[in-house]
Amino acid sequence: MHISAETLIETLRERGLRITAPRRAVCEVIAAGHDDHLDATTIAERATTDSGPIDTATVYRTLETLIEAGLLTHTHLPHGAAVYHLAQSAPHTHLVCDTCGSVTSLGTDPMHAVENQILETTGFTPDLAHFAISGRCESCQQPNT
Repeated sequence: MHISAETLIETLRERGLRITAPRRAVCEVIAAGHDDHLDATTIAERATTDSGPIDTATVYRTLETLIEAGLLTHTHLPHGAAVYHLAQSAPHTHLVCDTCGSVTSLGTDPMHAVENQILETTGFTPDLAHFAISGRCESCQQPNT
């Protein structure tokens, strides 16, 4: 199921926010990029209105409200801003190539052993879907021929 812009807008309304043209535009960008990992700057650039650019504070307030509502998640990628995506996808860890910057999603199943080891060793329960692992993708590991 794809989360629509109208679902996002209705959620903002239910949480007491006025539905302005900028907020509507932010919701439309997020819904249109349902498989993308977008940072706040990219969302602001894509979310255009007839009255011009959208204030970054409006973008961040909208993002935070949607995160609190459970419709949006965010991940901190290395060497960059947090990225946001709809929460409809299964939880996943992000693999980020240090060379080309590509981002690959990895389901959490392969990470359960790491999660269990951290928990057993430290008593700490990590949120493995909230962070990214840096490394080098398969393409960037190939020698130039």
